[in-house]
Amino acid sequence: MRKIKNIVVVAAITAMAFSITGCKMVEKTPEAIQKTVLAKVGDEKVTMADVNSELQANIDYLVETYGEDYENTIDDSLKKQLKTARTQVLEQLVNDKVLITKGTELGYIPSDNELATAIEEEKAKFTEAYGGEEGLKEALEYYGMTDEKFNSFIENMVKTDKVKEAITKDVTVSDEEVQQYYNDNIDKYTTKPGANAKHILFETEEEAQAAKNKIDSGEATFEDLYSQYEANKAAGTKPLSEDLGYVANEQEGFDTDFLAGFKTLKDGEVSAPVKSSYGYHIIKVEGVQTEEKVTPLDDVKESIKSTLLSQKQQELYNSTLEQWKKDLNVKLYEDKL
Repeated sequence: MRKIKNIVVVAAITAMAFSITGCKMVEKTPEAIQKTVLAKVGDEKVTMADVNSELQANIDYLVETYGEDYENTIDDSLKKQLKTARTQVLEQLVNDKVLITKGTELGYIPSDNELATAIEEEKAKFTEAYGGEEGLKEALEYYGMTDEKFNSFIENMVKTDKVKEAITKDVTVSDEEVQQYYNDNIDKYTTKPGANAKHILFETEEEAQAAKNKIDSGEATFEDLYSQYEANKAAGTKPLSEDLGYVANEQEGFDTDFLAGFKTLKDGEVSAPVKSSYGYHIIKVEGVQTEEKVTPLDDVKESIKSTLLSQKQQELYNSTLEQWKKDLNVKLYEDKL
């Protein structure tokens, strides 16, 4: 009887422990949360502190706005955004560790001297991009990055880039693959009948007709009026001017009444007011094309080759990365984010 009674007591205590945890009467301290392991890459660990460090500017904002207990005080929308950001950072940190670990093992990481040169070159690019040392310093402060953290970021970036280059260096694209892609996507290289179009949109027919009268009388050119109303597009106020680029006579997504008035115009002609669901337009067309035109393969060959090369490199990189993750027995614990 004593043994059975002891088992019952132990079971009851265990149930109480689970109940207390479930009700969050026992919670992790902030320090313990920071030490939470979110991933393992071989013998290395990625913790919540590692992830939060990459989001320092965001974390600082949340603390300043919602207090140290921001995790429990922000609304569901912000919680979702924070979790999404942490998930993306976690994935990037894991990928970097995998690339550097396997890259080092396979000899893809350059020598110390070569690495140091590459790092300095990348730093120079960042300095130039931000307008000099002072601009870079301000940017680092804004993103909550210390010099040490920035140096580590640059070093990791250089190393992972070198590994990616090594993985994909032998990828090539044949002329046959280019031809096949061209044949399969011929619609991309076919221009339908149409023209380059600009229009000025008015609220009323009277306004549109008055503008057309000015053009017909020589009081103003279409370009004069177009320039006058060009700034209104950003505000969405009429009259507004807009360059539509090349528009096919049967362009999908365009108002059918607009197209009906547009496709009858001759090169350089300005239309009478054309009514659409948006208002009243005066339209000017140039470069009218009356027949379907197919761009020759030679004109797009290099562009296609570049597209296919990028696709094949990305596919090889992705498959290699996934295999390396298996090799290193990578474990993710996203449920702890």
